[in-house]
Amino acid sequence: MPIKQIPVDVKKYLKADLFAELGMNNLNPEERVSMLEAIAGVVHQRVALRLMSELSSDQKDQLETLVTRHPDDSVAMGLFLKSEVPNIADIVNEEAAAYKKTLIERMKA
Repeated sequence: MPIKQIPVDVKKYLKADLFAELGMNNLNPEERVSMLEAIAGVVHQRVALRLMSELSSDQKDQLETLVTRHPDDSVAMGLFLKSEVPNIADIVNEEAAAYKKTLIERMKA
């Protein structure tokens, strides 16, 4: 199976050094970790929202059942998402790049 090319815009923002782009190279390690955790939380929410918009009703029901029965089983969740959403890695990359782009554009405005 051929490897899907990531669009150039996504590649650009995935490679961007967010701290340099935002002028935050002087943050101490604790501040960097805190910022990265906040960004990860937003990206997680964006991915979850996108998945909910792309999953069928049946897939959403299956996911709800899985979460209800095994709320702490991240392996089962990962396997479900990989089987039901084969382009999950692309979705994560696209949402991460889109959020980084938004942050960069807001700081430069």
